[in-house]
Amino acid sequence: MRKIKEIFSLKSVRDTFITGFLVLLPVALTLMIVFYILSLVNNLVLPYLRYIFPIPDIPGIGILTTLLIVFFTGLLAKNFLGKKILSFGDYLLSKTPLVRSIYNSLKQITESLFIRKGSFKKTVLVEFPRKGMLSIAFVASEVKINGQTYFAVYVPTAPNPTSGYTIFVKEEEIIHTDLTIDEATKIILSGGLVIPKNISAENLQT
Repeated sequence: MRKIKEIFSLKSVRDTFITGFLVLLPVALTLMIVFYILSLVNNLVLPYLRYIFPIPDIPGIGILTTLLIVFFTGLLAKNFLGKKILSFGDYLLSKTPLVRSIYNSLKQITESLFIRKGSFKKTVLVEFPRKGMLSIAFVASEVKINGQTYFAVYVPTAPNPTSGYTIFVKEEEIIHTDLTIDEATKIILSGGLVIPKNISAENLQT
């Protein structure tokens, strides 16, 4: 009887509720993000395909279609004839007015982030967009401006790292970290949900 009273006491009920909330919150957020991404992918191709084919309204058909398109594009890219076709398509996009500036920029950034592992030298932190706020940045190169050493860094936006800002930061204002390019990319793609508990950082001035 005493145990039952303890279980249903105000403090016990509150603590139990908080415990359940803390357990379910990450689960709920994870499911929300997963369903959001799946819904986004599902609606990416389906509306356009319905202009060509009478595709039935089956849950997940858009996701399956998108995955198949990505897979067969990959197969095409590995084939000699496919490479020629894709190369021709790449040539057309890179030469079309208006489209070429957008396409070439996005292609270069995407390749730098996901294909050319050595393109970015390291992950750093910079005070951006204002003093007192730190943003993840990738060091692209070093440059001298009027004799002063600057780092040309790319500050990606979350959760889409293919858009961002290229800024020049003084050498002494760069904050070096122990984050790898892959770890930093995961942080950006997850909007900060996937992040190490501790990040070692130091400034060149210290």
